[in-house]
Amino acid sequence: MRRLPLILLLLIALIGTASAVPLLPAEFWGSVTIDGNPAPAGTVITARIDGRDCGSLTLESAGGYGGDSTFDKRLLVCGGDDDVGKTIAFFVDGARATGTTVYTPGTSTRLDLMVTSGAGFSADVTAGVAPLTVRFTDESTGDPKLWSWTFGDGGTSAEQNPVHTYGVPGTYTVNLTVDNSATLSRPGYITVTAPKGDFNGNGEVDIGDVSKVAYMVVGKEPADLAADFNQNGKVDIGDAAKIAYFFVEKIEAL
Repeated sequence: MRRLPLILLLLIALIGTASAVPLLPAEFWGSVTIDGNPAPAGTVITARIDGRDCGSLTLESAGGYGGDSTFDKRLLVCGGDDDVGKTIAFFVDGARATGTTVYTPGTSTRLDLMVTSGAGFSADVTAGVAPLTVRFTDESTGDPKLWSWTFGDGGTSAEQNPVHTYGVPGTYTVNLTVDNSATLSRPGYITVTAPKGDFNGNGEVDIGDVSKVAYMVVGKEPADLAADFNQNGKVDIGDAAKIAYFFVEKIEAL
């Protein structure tokens, strides 16, 4: 049996592994400030894609990382094929920095990073029908250790990322205080509306709403076309029956 020449075997091996060649890293360098001051030596910069650490660098001198010279030590961000074009988030000693960019293999980019200590938050939803469940996310900078939330309806929380349910329609101001010092207030941040059929505004369809529609039908209450559930242009016995069935059986949405 003839043996394949060594050179041919090497070529086959190279061809078979060509697809496994990793992407070149993306390089970053620039200034780093914390509350407007140069970040001290020893500060750690971390890059993340989809919450996954993909590169880090420790500052060797205050206020800057890497450089544009050939032998400067830059922050190398390594990702896979699926990461190309995704946003890179940068963290300075664990605090989210303002600078962001997308992962582009083989590039060298100046990116100045800034961190400001303070309270910050966002919510996955800010308006909806009661009962409205809202997931809050802490976005405070400066690596806080304590959180104090007030949700505007009497509810409070000491969790970093709390979940709160608003049961009654209204407009609510949300406050977050971190480390018993920095506070962010968002007036009227959450708007909760009454569900259809909730005429007394308590956040649910109950016997009071059923009675109110019945009174509309017999003329003891002014007709409110919001109670025209069968959409025939008036409040009639069909609407009274519909809200009664909904209240008793919860068989279908109004």
